[in-house]
Formats: sequence, structure tokens, C-alpha cells
Amino acid sequence: MRFRWLNTLCLLWLAAIVLLALAAPIIASADPYKPISSLLQSPADYPPLGTDALGRDFFARITYGARLSLSIPLLATVLTVLAGTFLSLTAITVGGLSDRIILALTNAALAIPGLLLAMLLVAGFGPRLPTVVLAVGLGGIPGFIRLSRSIFLGIKEMGYIDAAYALGASRTRVALAHLLPNAAPQLFSLATTHFAWAFMGATTLTFLGLSGDPSFPEWGAMLNSGRMHLIQAPWLTIIPGILISLTILTVHYLGENYATK
Repeated sequence: MRFRWLNTLCLLWLAAIVLLALAAPIIASADPYKPISSLLQSPADYPPLGTDALGRDFFARITYGARLSLSIPLLATVLTVLAGTFLSLTAITVGGLSDRIILALTNAALAIPGLLLAMLLVAGFGPRLPTVVLAVGLGGIPGFIRLSRSIFLGIKEMGYIDAAYALGASRTRVALAHLLPNAAPQLFSLATTHFAWAFMGATTLTFLGLSGDPSFPEWGAMLNSGRMHLIQAPWLTIIPGILISLTILTVHYLGENYATK
């Protein structure tokens, strides 16, 4: 019962952001890439959110930006979860040398901060949105392996796993029929918190100009371009900053709250 109202608010916020992204072509009357009015018009002069430094409809860029800002960390999280789950499950199921090698490589990768690793990958492959997805996804794999491995290890010590082996079940069957299904709720919670990290990492990279084309309507890139006009047009920075912060906090809170149930 406690904090139920906060859970409801968080779910409503996420639903509103997803709806904003899906309904962008309907609720945005202007092209987010083309100038449609004079520069830096305030929301009072050009409702609902004014124009940016190039005269583009800022509301249209926010709505279309929700698509990129959600899809980039979502794809990166899918990459992290799939690769991290496969490697950690392989390490626990096979054991022995495979477990030691995967664990050693994971510990070595964890010595490098995930965001720094992502920046190095973007620098190596070139600043593009697919590279941002790849960099953020790969940067989250070591941490996900470490955490998911401990989940699988705890389940492996349960009595029914020994019973399955005693009945002649293969390692693959035990992994797919017992370890993975029983770990799914905790893995989902990990995926949620990793999405929050991926969202922060992706917007950080786009804020630094590593997304390639600066005209992309993405919240991190918009935050970067808006800071140059902070005095005369503060809404260009405040609005994407609030959207980024609330989305990260909401997803992280829901992930942690789900993990405690």
C-alpha cells in the first residue's frame, strides 16, 4: 500500500511519454526538421512551446524526439540483456574454464566505466545513431553479466536443480527450463534499471554531439543546442532537461520497486 500513489504517477508518466512518441505525427502539426517561423519565439508568441534557434517548431521536435530518445536506450537495453543473459547463463551452466574466462573478462571490462567505454566505441566506429545504440548496449553488458550471474548462481543451488540433473536432464534443458524461467522476474528488474542507465548514457552521448547529425530531434542533442541560448530562450534547455530527468528517475524507481517485491 505504501508509495502506491507514487507508483501510479510513475506509470502514468511513462505511459504519457510513450503515447507522446507514438502520436507524434498526429499531435505535431509541423515538420521537426524544417523552419516554420522566426527564430527563438517564446511559447507565448508561438504556442505551445515556441521555436528553436533555427525557427523550427519546438513542440514538434519534442514529440518526435521522444521516439529517438526512447528507442535508442530500448535497443541498447535489448542488446545488453540478450548478450548478458546468454553469457552469464553459459558461464553458470557450463562452469569450469568457461565460467572463469567469462568472469575474468567481465571483471576486466568493469574496470572501465560503462560511459567511458561507450565513448571509446563511438570514437572508434564514428558518431552515428546506430553506433550510439551499439556503444551503450555493449557498455552495459559487463555489469549485467555480473549481476545476472549471481542470480543464476543462487537458483543453481536450489534442490530442484540437483533433482533435474539426477533425473537425467541435460545442461541445456536445465538452463532453459529451470534456470532462465525462475530468474526471469529478477532479470526483468535488472533490465529496467539498465534501461535507465542506457537512457542516461545515450542522452549523454548525444548531448556531447556523438550522434552524428545535430539536426536529429533527440532530447540530449536538443539539450546541448539549447544551452547556447539559455538566457534568451531558457525553455529550450529546461523542457528537454526535465523530460530526461523525470524519465530516468521514473524508470529507475519502478525497477527498484519491482525488485523489492
